[in-house]
Amino acid sequence: MNNYLSELDDILPDNVEEYHQDLATKRACEKTIELAIEEVIAIISLIVNHQKLGLPHSEDDLIDLLDRKKIITSSLVLKIKEMKGFRNILVHRYGDIDDSRTFNSITAERDDFALFEREIKKYLHQVP
Repeated sequence: MNNYLSELDDILPDNVEEYHQDLATKRACEKTIELAIEEVIAIISLIVNHQKLGLPHSEDDLIDLLDRKKIITSSLVLKIKEMKGFRNILVHRYGDIDDSRTFNSITAERDDFALFEREIKKYLHQVP
């Protein structure tokens, strides 16, 4: 996850105008944030499987299991579900993708990844 975020730091333009003007950079940013979000889901899946928290039927079930077991906060659960929804928009290209909204989402979600990392590390330090 952090490797993808570091790569994103290297390629993300400073503003939405630059983002809008360079199609190759825009697509690279979209794919890189998609991969970072996929890593969040993969980490959640590993925790659910390793801790035998239940049998999820969807990615939302995976996230909800961490919520029910108080592994992550409810506010982070909502943020992860928003990330997942954003990833789905990028992957499936639902309608037109607005560059301004995409750029803002990419830049705004950065703190959510750091929060996810802190909460997961805190949980892992408590696991015997």
